[in-house]
Amino acid sequence: MPNASMVKEEIMAISAKYGVEVVGWLKLGDDTVIPPDEMGLLEGVKWADGEVDISSIKNPLDILPSARAMIILGKRLMDDKEDIYYRVSDSYTASVEMMLLDIASLKAIECLKRHGFQGEEYTSYYMKAWAVLAGLGWIGKSMMFVSKVHGPRLRLKGVLTDADVGETCEVLSDDRCGECEECMKACPVGAISEEDVDRKKCGSCGLNHFKIKEGAYAYCTACTACCPVGKKHPAKQGHEAQPVSRQRITT
Repeated sequence: MPNASMVKEEIMAISAKYGVEVVGWLKLGDDTVIPPDEMGLLEGVKWADGEVDISSIKNPLDILPSARAMIILGKRLMDDKEDIYYRVSDSYTASVEMMLLDIASLKAIECLKRHGFQGEEYTSYYMKAWAVLAGLGWIGKSMMFVSKVHGPRLRLKGVLTDADVGETCEVLSDDRCGECEECMKACPVGAISEEDVDRKKCGSCGLNHFKIKEGAYAYCTACTACCPVGKKHPAKQGHEAQPVSRQRITT
């Protein structure tokens, strides 16, 4: 019989190999859903590639009906001041962090299948909501996901599986930023307020989709770089990384 505990250990090792600092284990069920008020965060968001279609946010159980868990992999930005995406091919554009997450997720799926479990990649514009449900952090005043360990510097990827590796997690309140206003002060276009984020201002910032060279584009990191949460935890590379599961995270 496949051993879920052994699979967990192997996936943690795979994550460390590819520099993935955070691993979450979200238990899935009929009651594991993105809160309706959180879904509204995507409405009217303007990205460089157009409007986000909320209908593209897929229910994990529609992708893998037998799914019992979502494994959430988190890779910290290599440089707080740079978020650069490279056009590798006509069908693939990604940052170095996302490339590492893509490789790690594929290796995790291989591991699951080798042990007799199913595994499917989960890609969504809204990974941050699942990361919150996994107890890995909260949504900050910038409306970005704020990891307890790395702040808003984490890029996320999901893997669905029927392996019984999920955990029921404490969902952290979005008021954990407290009185901090660093992201509000740092925003070059004044898009962040105490109550909301002006997505049109954010999306139109000249620092977004800024062409560095052919096939390489940078995005604004003003609200990411200034956040005091996680500043003392730099990115790890390869075998340096020691993935932090939810159980080992301390505030």
